[in-house]
Amino acid sequence: MLAGIEDGMTIRVPNGGDAPDHGKGPTGDLLVRVNVATSKIFRRQSSNIYHDARIPLHTALLGGRVRVPTLDGDVDVRVPGGTQQGQEMVLKNRGIQAVFGGEKGDLFVTFTVQIPRQVCRRVGGGLCPNVLTNLSDR
Repeated sequence: MLAGIEDGMTIRVPNGGDAPDHGKGPTGDLLVRVNVATSKIFRRQSSNIYHDARIPLHTALLGGRVRVPTLDGDVDVRVPGGTQQGQEMVLKNRGIQAVFGGEKGDLFVTFTVQIPRQVCRRVGGGLCPNVLTNLSDR
């Protein structure tokens, strides 16, 4: 299979088809139509791929690191402090190889900030991660 092949493309296999019905002659070509399965991790547009990464609120506010899947395995990505909901980061050449040559596409990571459901009122409205744990134990 060719690297970077897209859904709906047709591959020609020379002399892979049937022999002629009548008389002698070369075998025909086999035409194979490709159906590429969708991924649960990535969305694809041409040679670029897209991934939604969920990050906790404190990582969005203060910065940190998050593991992001790529086609070559997971990588650590630095999340800058002040990252906003829906903000994108581009990982160059981490996409799919173009089918007819050229450079690899890019991996676009979109950050989804996870907002806590409970806020602690006792200490100036700060976040209380243990509140969620205590509520789920009941």
